[in-house]
Amino acid sequence: MTLSIETYRQDFLEGMVALYNAETVDEPHIAPLDPQRFVELIERKPAFDPGGLFVAVEQGRVVGWTHACVTPGTEPWSDAVKPVPRIVMLLYARDQLKIGHALVSQATAWLRQHKQGLCLAMSPLMGYPFYRGLWLGGEPMGVATMPHIQLAFATSGYRSTCESLLMAAELREPVAMPRAEVPLELVESPANMAHAPMRDSWLGFEPFMARAYVRDEEAGYVGWVLLPQVAERLGAPCVSIWGLSVQEKHRRQGIGAALVGLALQRGYALGARFASVTTQLWNAPAQATYARLGYRPYRLLLGRTLQQGR
Repeated sequence: MTLSIETYRQDFLEGMVALYNAETVDEPHIAPLDPQRFVELIERKPAFDPGGLFVAVEQGRVVGWTHACVTPGTEPWSDAVKPVPRIVMLLYARDQLKIGHALVSQATAWLRQHKQGLCLAMSPLMGYPFYRGLWLGGEPMGVATMPHIQLAFATSGYRSTCESLLMAAELREPVAMPRAEVPLELVESPANMAHAPMRDSWLGFEPFMARAYVRDEEAGYVGWVLLPQVAERLGAPCVSIWGLSVQEKHRRQGIGAALVGLALQRGYALGARFASVTTQLWNAPAQATYARLGYRPYRLLLGRTLQQGR
């Protein structure tokens, strides 16, 4: 049987989404795809370049695909102009390791043509230009329960350099609002993101923010978004925390818990019955805050990097 690696065309979409759905069916927090959803939430984003999306085809059937891109970082602290080479998606059948390796090799070769330096793979280091709101209820990262994905990257020279924890909670009833130890004023609004790459990464969703003020001084914020697509597997929408920060001088006063509680209340009122958040594995204080509100460890996530040009 002859395997070919083709550059993305829309006539591959049916096979691509069928493989995606088959390979993620055991991951309830990963929303399924269909061709229309792929076009609306991924292909139409300004940073999309079909030249970096490679499809493995065998006897006319899609047997794997990977998505590489060179885009600026999407987080507020990222450079909004400087491009970052990365692989943001990899999917293939677990018994086809050669296909996974071939896809990673092709994507890496394409990235080397565009940029030298550090190349990311399923990593949160510079944010998430695509698949935000779909993968693991929030961001596309290398879930440890899909070891063949990790193996394809590892055997291609990508080292594990970032460990994160996906935490999840079931919202069986309205969340009781935790009380902070200091008087708070909470101001809510749609997330007006000045950082253009982050704003573009959320196209198709409606992210919100709530800011906490102590005596007219901003003490922290929480960012959250409702994820309706995951309801197709979970049975109800999920509310996902995409950002949480408390100024150092205001920490250990219950402000973080109050902000998260507010986000959960708002999500529940909009129909969410599940919640998700990703934290760095070493961030015990954040994990304790989420655990206080019913979150439990759900999946270990691994981000990888390759030092190019060697």
